[in-house]
Amino acid sequence: MLRRTSRRFEVSALRWSDAGEHHWAIAAAGDGVQLWRPAAAEHPSGLARALATRAMCLHVRGRTADAARDVEESLAHLERAPVSSDRPDVLADLAHVALMIDHCGRSDEALATVERLLPVAPRHAALLHARGTILFRHGRAEEAVAALREAAANGAERFGLRTSTSLLLLEALAATGRHQELREHAERVLPQLGVAAIGSVEGRRVHIGALELLQRHGVTPGRLRSLDREIAAQRRTLLRQLRRRRRLAAAMAVLTGQRRGWPPAPAHGSAPAVTPTGAAAAARVAQAEAALAGCRESGDARSVALAWSALAEARWAAGGQRPAALDAQREALAAARRWAGEHPEDARSALAEQLRRFATYAGTIGLRTDAQLALAEADELDGQAG
Repeated sequence: MLRRTSRRFEVSALRWSDAGEHHWAIAAAGDGVQLWRPAAAEHPSGLARALATRAMCLHVRGRTADAARDVEESLAHLERAPVSSDRPDVLADLAHVALMIDHCGRSDEALATVERLLPVAPRHAALLHARGTILFRHGRAEEAVAALREAAANGAERFGLRTSTSLLLLEALAATGRHQELREHAERVLPQLGVAAIGSVEGRRVHIGALELLQRHGVTPGRLRSLDREIAAQRRTLLRQLRRRRRLAAAMAVLTGQRRGWPPAPAHGSAPAVTPTGAAAAARVAQAEAALAGCRESGDARSVALAWSALAEARWAAGGQRPAALDAQREALAAARRWAGEHPEDARSALAEQLRRFATYAGTIGLRTDAQLALAEADELDGQAG
């Protein structure tokens, strides 16, 4: 019961963070931390997981000092966790910790954590998925493909993990230029992703993300005649799902008096705009992706920030890729924060610029709170420069 309740807080926190509602994300993650604290002696991995989730939410908001404190405490509890192949739940907790602290800029410790645990349970799907995810995030796509294939082969018992692994494997195959394997894998997993989309907003977004990735790389599975039409249809369905969920959530918020359950309204309009990607726009996106792949291994935060920002701009201009553009701009902002941490004076104006770009994208999509917070932070940085 404790683990199930904590998962609800975790899922809520991650959803609010992804939507740009950072105040509620941090509050939900904090509820998870408070739930686990009394049981920390018996379940250190549970508290480590909750702390890592809150650290990620804080880091995305820009509260890096608070995030660092949560990361340190999470790692301390992680060291006390009983590690055994007979405790798959504990291993799953620690895999989640690795993913969250990687988001907080602690990539070396994240990968080391997974590498230390894999010999204990070499077929544990969550650990393999975490290893593949971390490797891919840091430009090691070839190694990520192998880890993700193992995760896909060993994660059949968990539908959510299987779908997220399938999507990331699509991205890794695309990044390594294996277009034939990408087509074959897409033909296997698209029906599975379609099932995940039924009645699920998150599943629908994953499905759309897979279709948009195939579109960007010019790969059309045999069962689909037109990716443009399929993406347009899926996005119309997504908007209907969002409106339905908002009505239900708003009703529950009124009944329970918990305003946190009331999500922001979808953007005005009948459906998100979907513009068929022309050859020039697709080429620009591909060029930006290639440039990003070329500089991710360098470790130069400035170059990575600029490359992510260029990719965000290319995706935004291409049409039909606005969620992907916002994701790219989030990455640009995260890299700009790392750069600002290393060179505060040199990077201040660049960080403010990335914040304003992020605010533009978020505001257009309808994430008003996220846009307002980004603009406020940019104004504060400009004031420091003055």
